[in-house]
Amino acid sequence: MEFPESEEEEGQHVFSTCSVCDTDTDFDSGGIAGYWGIMPVAFCEWCLSSLLDMASQLLGVEEE
Repeated sequence: MEFPESEEEEGQHVFSTCSVCDTDTDFDSGGIAGYWGIMPVAFCEWCLSSLLDMASQLLGVEEE
């Protein structure tokens, strides 16, 4: 196992893979990364879509 040499390198690794499915996060295809509170997270386009769909179902939001 290789460890990052700096905090910046560690941050790039955290944001380069999806926090859910561990695939590469492609920002050009709709992936997103940021902080959930203080925890760094990244979502590929598939997991982000699923997360948003689940949230809209839980909130009872209907598409028009």
